[in-house]
Amino acid sequence: MSKKASSLVDTRVVYCGDNLEQLAKLPAACVDLIYIDPPFNSNRNYEVFWGETKEKRAFADRHASTQAYIDFMRPRCVELARVLKKTGSFYYHCDWHASHYVKVMLDQIFGENNFQNEIVWKRSDAHSDGKQGAKHYGRVHDSIFFYTGGGEPTFNAIYKPLPESTVENWYHHVEEGTGRRYNKADITGPGGAGKGNPHYEWKGVTRYWRYNRERMEELDRQGRIVYSKSGMPYQKRYLDESKV
Repeated sequence: MSKKASSLVDTRVVYCGDNLEQLAKLPAACVDLIYIDPPFNSNRNYEVFWGETKEKRAFADRHASTQAYIDFMRPRCVELARVLKKTGSFYYHCDWHASHYVKVMLDQIFGENNFQNEIVWKRSDAHSDGKQGAKHYGRVHDSIFFYTGGGEPTFNAIYKPLPESTVENWYHHVEEGTGRRYNKADITGPGGAGKGNPHYEWKGVTRYWRYNRERMEELDRQGRIVYSKSGMPYQKRYLDESKV
């Protein structure tokens, strides 16, 4: 059997058991997407009633220390990194109890350059623990750490049309000849010299700008710059270039 064929996994099978034992049975680089929602090191016991029979299931999320929790998760994450394809994606769901330690561990295993995002999941109907007498702010979000496998990851962004109210409020200018809607975007350089923005005179207005002179001239030739009555330039941002 070729190496390529040996990396195929029967996706019709559900593997049950200790994930550390089950992962060891899988070939390397065979998984496209991994999402884990492991214990959070919350030092709590949990009970849930499962399915139509209301079967009671319970588990304890208790560890002797944060280091003990990391020691428990590390070999599992090592195996997960092994089975992840170079083009794959990995997501680790956690919260404030151990997130900072988890991030360091994942950087060591997956490579800090393969870290893509910390996704903040704010609970929409959060029951804040910042109750009367609490001496901390309410803890109302979880974190999801997103890593890729080290190659060229598969990532397909999905965009939705802007709400009509946003179109009317933000893109109410209409370009003559094309009918394209646009807004007027600030073209001055935010932060000025502190951000390394170029400083020069442009058609009577001297400012720090977002672009160098060559780029400004190109935008002007393309008709992508409009001017206020005072002569201040703005960049056209077209509606069909906007993504949400």
